[in-house]
Amino acid sequence: MRRRAQAGFTLLEIVLAVALALALIVAMLTFYQQVVQVRASLGQEIDKTSAERAVMNLLTTELRGARASREIGMGLEGALDQMRVVTTCLPGATTWIVTTSTETPPPAERDVQIVGWRLRIVEDEDNQLIIVGVERTCQKNVMARVAEEGKEIQTLLVSPRFKFIRFRYWDGNTWLESWSGGDLPGAVEIVLGEDPLPEGAQPMDYPYPIFRRVVYLPAGAKTTGGTLVRGLDGGGGP
Repeated sequence: MRRRAQAGFTLLEIVLAVALALALIVAMLTFYQQVVQVRASLGQEIDKTSAERAVMNLLTTELRGARASREIGMGLEGALDQMRVVTTCLPGATTWIVTTSTETPPPAERDVQIVGWRLRIVEDEDNQLIIVGVERTCQKNVMARVAEEGKEIQTLLVSPRFKFIRFRYWDGNTWLESWSGGDLPGAVEIVLGEDPLPEGAQPMDYPYPIFRRVVYLPAGAKTTGGTLVRGLDGGGGP
């Protein structure tokens, strides 16, 4: 009497099954890594866009509220790499605090302030200059006789992401690389970049990707001739 053959897998079938399982695992891991990379890339792009919008929106608000102050003879002062402007804004919460006779009142503050924008640059241990990011200064009492940074002038690192900032000023006919005096330009061009300006390069030749916005100043100069900037003659933004 013959014995019934025992049912089972051959060695070849086992090897093929293991190979197929390993191939599926490798494919799943590769797909997972790609998904993680895409997700991280999208997250970085969202963070970059959010930071750019936050800086641009704050700058836009302050420039839209710019005014020429007769009391201090200043409207806007600026160069390619920095800018200071007199702007109107709501006073801070401390202004509305009612103090008693024994309490020290908060520092004087008005609805007119002088705000400035520039890059924060510091020296490292090797005495090398390092760009930290975009910095904002604020002088809340514009009538102060003496204004020192850290005291009457507050400084704040707005965004460490951007290592390049550039301004230009519309005088009604052309773009200027600097502005001074007691009046305001018709518009201000703002350019932000994530990478520092290469050594030896000029700000107008910045070689990396940029974020750019042109902000119309309602109280600024109007176009009287030459090239028109769209919106300056009708109250809208350029």
